[in-house]
Parts: sequence; structure tokens; C-alpha cells
Amino acid sequence: MSSTVLLFLYLNMLYLTCCDVSVSRLSKINTNLSSDESVTETQQTSCKIATEKLVTSAHASVTRVLTGTCNTKMIDEKLQALEKNLTKKLEEIKILLNTILEIKKDLPKLTKLFDDYHEESEILTPRQFEIDNFNNTIQRISTLNGSANFFFYYWQIKRFDEKLANWKTARFIRSSTFYVGPNGYAMYIKVTPRYFPDGTIFIGVGLTRGHHDSILKWPFPYKIRLEILDHSSKQSQRDRRSRIWDPSMLCSEYFWGRPKLTGEPDNPECVGLSVPRQVLFYKLPFSIDHLSSNTKYLWEGSITIKLTIYL
Repeated sequence: MSSTVLLFLYLNMLYLTCCDVSVSRLSKINTNLSSDESVTETQQTSCKIATEKLVTSAHASVTRVLTGTCNTKMIDEKLQALEKNLTKKLEEIKILLNTILEIKKDLPKLTKLFDDYHEESEILTPRQFEIDNFNNTIQRISTLNGSANFFFYYWQIKRFDEKLANWKTARFIRSSTFYVGPNGYAMYIKVTPRYFPDGTIFIGVGLTRGHHDSILKWPFPYKIRLEILDHSSKQSQRDRRSRIWDPSMLCSEYFWGRPKLTGEPDNPECVGLSVPRQVLFYKLPFSIDHLSSNTKYLWEGSITIKLTIYL
């Protein structure tokens, strides 16, 4: 009986001992490159077993060779090649950007050179002598009633044919401010290539703030007329003219009075000349210039406006 009890107690203790086991494991992976562009990977595992009466450990290692997409050296070489290629492309882009910046910097000079060359190579209009001799001058001219003083101002708008084709409705161009003789009134001309959606051209004239306003008589007293020059030969010239406007009979002092000392310098224009756009494309007589694109009112793409003030 006692032997049986002792055997039972021994087996029970052994069972409890075997069930109380502590296991610890450590894994480590080493990767090495070989000379033949393959990769050797070694995986090492250590396992430690501990009980109340027993402590032991075990070691195991597995070695395998990696090739193909897992080849670290090959990946590194490809990345280096990609880096070199990218650096080269970036240098090319840098050179292109610098070239573009240089061209952009020189573009105004090139444009001016082109315009100067274009102007020099232009065939002068038959009206050029008149423009050069009478522009921005006061002339004493004989009339039916004797003689009178007239002020003439000519404004040539270059590439007006392009403005006719491309500008939207109500967009306008304003002339520089000019003076009616020494110590005279300051004025401006404004042209709208597409005044109405149908393409009607409108040419207006008005007063603007000037240096001599304090010594001038107000409101503006002189009659005025606008014209578009015809570039035909003298025998067939028919300038497109407005009627003669008398400020004392048209509009109010709001238009012809002294411009304000502050704010917007231009008075609104009271009078103007309206011209259907197709008029500008009337052909020149065949004998004048049958090969060019010049028309009666457009010369080398430009329009010339004449203002006459009856002093």
C-alpha cells in the first residue's frame, strides 16, 4: 500500500515538472554578398528550455542563396544607374530653362529690331509728305472767305487690321495727349475698332487735363472735324470725313468745360465718327498697287486719322 502511494506521488511530481517549462527563442538573419552577384542569407535560431530541474539550449542555422529580384547588389546598381540618368535629364532641363530665360530677356530687343526693320522696309503711303509736314502744326490756309488758321493732328495706328479682326466689342485705344498749339488745349483721340457687335468703328475726340488749363478760355470754343485718310493717288482721294462739329451747338459744358483737377483726367468725348468696317477694305485702284494688300483706308495694316481744329 505504501509503495503504491509513493509511486503515485512521484509520477504526479514528474508530471508537474514536465509541464512547467520555459522556452525562449532568438532568431537572427545575416545576408552576405558573394562575388558572383548572388546573395547568401543565413538564418540562425537559438532556443533555450528551462524547467525547475533542467536548463538546456539548442541552436540551428539555415543557409540559402537568393537570386533574381531579391539580389540586393543588382537593385543597388539599378538605383545608381537611375540616379545618374535622372541627374543627366535634370541638367538638360536646367540648360533649356536657362535658354528660355535668355530668350525671354532679349525678346523686347528682338521685337523692337523686327518693328524697326519692318518700318524701314515699308513702302511709304502717298500721304506721307502731308503727314510729315502738317502733323501737330498750325497752318494759315486760304479759304473762300480769305484765310484762316487751322491746327492739324495725324494719328497713325499700326496693325489696325489685327485689331479689327481680334478685338472684342468696346475695347478701345487712346492716343497720347497732344496740345492745340503752344499753350493750347490738351486733347486726345479714342478709337474703338468694334464699337457695336456688328463691327462698326467709332472714332471720338475729347478734352483732357493739361498744363495750361488755368489760362485758357472755357468752355472749349473751336470747331472740329475728324477724317480717315484715303491712300489712293491724289486724283482719286476721298477721305472719310465727319461733318464739322461746333461745340457751342453740341453737348454741354460737361464735355467741353475745363477738366477736373483731380480724378479722371479725360472729359468724355461728345462727338465722333462712325464708319462701317467694310469701308476700310475698299480696294485701291488697280493701277496704283495691284499686288499688295493695301486698301484705300488701310496702308501696311495701319489706319491714319486726321483731326482738324478751326482756330
